[in-house]
Amino acid sequence: IAPEILRGQLYTKASDIYSFSIIMWEFTSGIPPFNDKAHELQLALSICKGERPEIIENTPQCYVDLMKKCWDEDPL
Repeated sequence: IAPEILRGQLYTKASDIYSFSIIMWEFTSGIPPFNDKAHELQLALSICKGERPEIIENTPQCYVDLMKKCWDEDPL
């Protein structure tokens, strides 16, 4: 879930773009993001503070750059 949604804001194009970047990350990793963490309040707070999944080794740089742009606080 996009950070702004966790903060109680409305869905926007930016939240869709963030979600797209998370799907991109799942393609590179083969697992759900934050699979090793409890999906609780602490994780939600960490995401709101900017935590993102760790980039998987050997991910093409153009893919990494696009993911990072998409999960930026202001992707538009």
